[in-house]
Amino acid sequence: MIIGNPPYVQLQSSKELSESLQNQKYQSFEKTSDLYCLFYEKGNQILKEKGLLGFITSNKWMRANYGKSLRKFLIENTKPYLLLDLGSGIFESATVDSNILLFEKKKTNEQKSFEALDLMKEKNVFDFSQFENRKVKIEPKNDEIWTISNILDAKIKQKIEKIGTPLKNWDVKINYGVKTGFNEAFMIDEATKVRLITE
Repeated sequence: MIIGNPPYVQLQSSKELSESLQNQKYQSFEKTSDLYCLFYEKGNQILKEKGLLGFITSNKWMRANYGKSLRKFLIENTKPYLLLDLGSGIFESATVDSNILLFEKKKTNEQKSFEALDLMKEKNVFDFSQFENRKVKIEPKNDEIWTISNILDAKIKQKIEKIGTPLKNWDVKINYGVKTGFNEAFMIDEATKVRLITE
């Protein structure tokens, strides 16, 4: 098994690249996503039926809105085997929170549950087998967020969701601070810096 590491490139950073990829009709394409998300779909296309693929990428697609198309694609077109949520510190030169997803190319309508392991709080992991007893089964549906939680946490979450009202259904306006991703807005030249400090 080889675990690949696709490139991390925000599609918003290159309008030309983003438009080209959108025209190629990727099912997992989102304008706000990252290039690595499309590698999952392309890798699956290249695989033979029942072929295996493993990628280490940022884990943001598991929870971010831009990952919903990828999550849906993976549920509909693959059979995930193992998801390892690794957190930060995996790569010395990157501060990204990482995960490893191993899956088989398999289109099926059957419900898909698979093993997952949250190692975000662990440091210096050299042998995954020492955490075998912490693996949990997850069964994400469609494009919903992929969360790795133990049975007790999952039951509490289900109970809250059953009796509570999601924030998105409240009649309130939610404001937010600075959005990330538009780096050019925060990069200024020396003359502008001096002028702003002076003012």
